[in-house]
Amino acid sequence: MREEEPLWAVYPKVDSFVEPPGKEIKVGLTVQNLSDSALYFSKAEIAPSWANGKRGIKPTERSDYLASGNSAFLTEFNLRLPSTPSLYTIKFGLETWVYNNYTTDWRNLGILWTSDWGYIQVTPQPIYTVFVSCSLREEDKPVVNQILNMLKLWGVEPRTVGITRFSEDPLRVPEDIDNEIEKSEAVIGIATPRDYSAQDKIYRHRTFPWLHIETKKAIDSDKPLLFIVDERIRLEGLLEYPDFPKVLYHPTKLDVLEHRLAVVMPGFREWIAKKNKKERGKFDDGLVKAGLILGGIWLVGKLMEEGK
Repeated sequence: MREEEPLWAVYPKVDSFVEPPGKEIKVGLTVQNLSDSALYFSKAEIAPSWANGKRGIKPTERSDYLASGNSAFLTEFNLRLPSTPSLYTIKFGLETWVYNNYTTDWRNLGILWTSDWGYIQVTPQPIYTVFVSCSLREEDKPVVNQILNMLKLWGVEPRTVGITRFSEDPLRVPEDIDNEIEKSEAVIGIATPRDYSAQDKIYRHRTFPWLHIETKKAIDSDKPLLFIVDERIRLEGLLEYPDFPKVLYHPTKLDVLEHRLAVVMPGFREWIAKKNKKERGKFDDGLVKAGLILGGIWLVGKLMEEGK
């Protein structure tokens, strides 16, 4: 059975896709007629994912019909964002009337809904300065930059020697790293694959050596520490110790990491705020939940390896 073509498309407009908790925002709504017939819209509805099924309803500000192929502004909604930082979506519904050229009358199709529209990121405050240990290789930049952008959405200002800070004297790089870690409120290590090696007939990637050096400095300075690890990497060195929290990802499924961070980062921010490793309860709970969201990738991978 052939899927029906959409009658219209909506183009919401907001000032920013990243806003602080509790802020009032305006969402403007423009619609385009994709059908071959004239359309009329009598009412608009909005369903934010944070509203628990409740909807906002407004009459449209356009009194005449919309010809085929044309676009027009319909209305504007005023919304208050939730107080809980997270990624949120919005759906829109339009009471749609279509003109029948043969019977010359209007038919009411009821409320037609969009799928989820984009994301609005409610970013927590304050912004924390975090030293990020990551690869500077060109081939790793596409993944690293996407992860850095995800972290920024969670109120993190990344600092990295070689990206946000440069050393004129190569002999001063270790000193500059020490200084940046000391000025930061936490450390995050992004473990990307480097070389490929075999151990016990199991082929796994290693990560870059500087990750272990920089994150060891974080441990020595008693900073909150989080590893974001490519799941293909062999867990060795600091990565193999269960006391150091790890979030796994796959470079072709970064949308999964995005949802996983939505579970983990609130607790990590709380850990930073308290600056005390004894206060890790909620953060560890978040790691467990994130693992469940991914279907236990780490555990499943381990069991498969042990079975070989």
